[in-house]
Amino acid sequence: MAIPRVREVMREVLITVKDDKPLTEVIKIMNEKNIGSIIVTDEEGRAIGVFTERDLLRLVASNVSLNALTVGDVMTRNVIVIEEDASLIKAVHIMAKHGIRHLPIVDEDGKVIGIVSIRDAAIALARLLVDMDIGKLGATEEEVSMIRDLINIDEGI
Repeated sequence: MAIPRVREVMREVLITVKDDKPLTEVIKIMNEKNIGSIIVTDEEGRAIGVFTERDLLRLVASNVSLNALTVGDVMTRNVIVIEEDASLIKAVHIMAKHGIRHLPIVDEDGKVIGIVSIRDAAIALARLLVDMDIGKLGATEEEVSMIRDLINIDEGI
């Protein structure tokens, strides 16, 4: 049982926006699609920014009028990305180190192809623990049950 690669646990990015998109439209998209972040790309599909729920919270707390802004005005610009063949451990390390919950995945050309969330990573690692027979590693029955429950929640069981 190998450590999963990011490409095995990522979700394909179906929605990206350009930096000139009105912020209110971006927020509507995030709400309608029930997503916590949206990647801002250039014409070649490379990440140039990311806008997250945390960014929205900061704006609302600052009492800024959202109507006159584009996503490019408020996005985080120095986007941290990871290559699709990187290990899940590396992805978790990057997310923890930088305090981020969503990590864009790029191909060898730097184009955004997916995203991995801290939730996706936790579930993948839970599956790995089950495969390793976590009970033999000293986990209590309650802990084994919680891990299995986490996997079942993800599978909609």
